[in-house]
Amino acid sequence: MGEFKKLKIKKEGERNVNFFLRQVLILLVLLVLGYIVYNKSRKKFFTCLMYHSVYKVGIPGIISTEEFEEQMKVIKDKKTFKMEELKGLGYKLPENSVLVTFDDGYKNNYVEAFPILKKYGIKATIFLNTKYIGKNDFYLNWDQVREMYDSGLVDFQMHTHSHAMTLKHLKVTGFYDEESSPYFRRESYSMFFDDFYEENISGKKMDGLPICKSVSQISIPGHKPKKDFVEKYRKIEKSEEFQKKSLKERKKFLTKLFKEKQDEFFYKVSEEEFKKTVEFEILENKRIIQEKLNKTPDCLAYPWGHRYKGNREDLRKLGVDIFITTRKGANSLKINKNWIYRLSADDYSIEDFKKELNNGTTAIYRKIFK
Repeated sequence: MGEFKKLKIKKEGERNVNFFLRQVLILLVLLVLGYIVYNKSRKKFFTCLMYHSVYKVGIPGIISTEEFEEQMKVIKDKKTFKMEELKGLGYKLPENSVLVTFDDGYKNNYVEAFPILKKYGIKATIFLNTKYIGKNDFYLNWDQVREMYDSGLVDFQMHTHSHAMTLKHLKVTGFYDEESSPYFRRESYSMFFDDFYEENISGKKMDGLPICKSVSQISIPGHKPKKDFVEKYRKIEKSEEFQKKSLKERKKFLTKLFKEKQDEFFYKVSEEEFKKTVEFEILENKRIIQEKLNKTPDCLAYPWGHRYKGNREDLRKLGVDIFITTRKGANSLKINKNWIYRLSADDYSIEDFKKELNNGTTAIYRKIFK
């Protein structure tokens, strides 16, 4: 009788556990369904558009002047704001709002995009890499920056001083060549060379150099090639043994070599050096914009969208109030100052562009259900 009672109690316990698990499962299903319905039916949100360059004739990844104007026609009746206006709005946007942003500060932003912004009265923000402004014909100069800023339509904010990169790991994934993205080559250049990058000249110096996974230098400490890296690598590259290897064999050989002789080719950025770099990149970026435009920038667009992996409060102490990423998603009208998500509008057809403007799904939803 005792054994029967124990068995009965055990079965009741199992039934209770199973009932509880079923209830939890039902609750999870309801939460997921509710989250999907919320995202699909979301009406109160704003989209932040991201551009880099605007060319007369578009190429993959870069929008044409004609396409850019078509997109601006679509949003001309929406409410647009500059980043410097967000604080005065109490960090809350009205319905039917759109933010227009450009990264880096290319000359074509002035030549191609600015006349269109003026034509339709659309406000925008350009995140500047101040190291390059006025240095060559590829980037804006300060007279152009001031003209745009004085128009009342264009704001200028932080994108770090140099937009430079660091190596996340030393696994070789490819080699720089003329097919490599011009942006990627330009941003990687300072890892290998000390002189200033010149389009169509410096790029050739990059050809053949190994590519490893790289991230923004204000994201993590990472690794940096040593001063004599290029010289040592070119000797390896010219060797008969290396020339005989296939592309796959070359990548495997170099990955093994860099792992075994890491200290010979690279140095690990220390935490102290990393913190100094982050501080310099933001404060110098801020100082120059402040000096040139007599305004204090307080918004930071993470270079490459690579967020700072330390405590965000470290950056707030340097004067950053709002952080902007490249992560795709719609934003709540009440602005989350830690993350403003953006939509890269460079590659969209006008039909897809219109659809995205009405897509209120969050960044998390898009990551889960992409």
